[in-house]
Amino acid sequence: MQLVKDVDTNYKDYMFIRNILKKGYTHESTVLGLCIKHNMKNCRQKLYDLVDLGQVEKVEVERSIGVEDYVRKYKYVLKKTELSCYAAAGVDKLGGWQADSEIKRRLDFDSLLLMISKFYEESRQDIISTSRKRELVIPRQMFCYIARFNIPNITLSKIGKFLGNRDHSTVIHSVNQAENFMSYDKQFQADYRRLVDFINKKLG
Repeated sequence: MQLVKDVDTNYKDYMFIRNILKKGYTHESTVLGLCIKHNMKNCRQKLYDLVDLGQVEKVEVERSIGVEDYVRKYKYVLKKTELSCYAAAGVDKLGGWQADSEIKRRLDFDSLLLMISKFYEESRQDIISTSRKRELVIPRQMFCYIARFNIPNITLSKIGKFLGNRDHSTVIHSVNQAENFMSYDKQFQADYRRLVDFINKKLG
């Protein structure tokens, strides 16, 4: 017999996975990584449950590594907007991860880019350029990551348009990269914390 607290925990976990997918994170390794970071138990099975329930679509992605060989990877897409039996009505209206905003004051694109420019000592024009230099890629990823979760009513397309007319898939990639670095790169983690503190102080 399943305890009430177990049902409640499952309900929150399924909603967390749905919110991950709604935010644009679709690759299996990324989704599971975020769930593990959230201390979720049995996250892989819960992701598969949502597939079985018809809430999420599992799409195969093949990446070639040789002439005949390939590795099979998967991404997941939120298939239905209505909630599954694990999620009560109305929860989808919550602000997702924006409720966990790190920035304590209202932020917009211009002020964020200006502060990132000052923090990294790189010009705003260089940051939004097409250059692939690491010293510009990192500030760009930070911009996408912070904007995504700290500017209200934002979309990936709006971020991309401001950041040199990039498409939403490029923004997703930048956010995913930042998430990955946050999980294992101590220097990136430290820079992020210092940057957030810098922004909060500047915003007063």
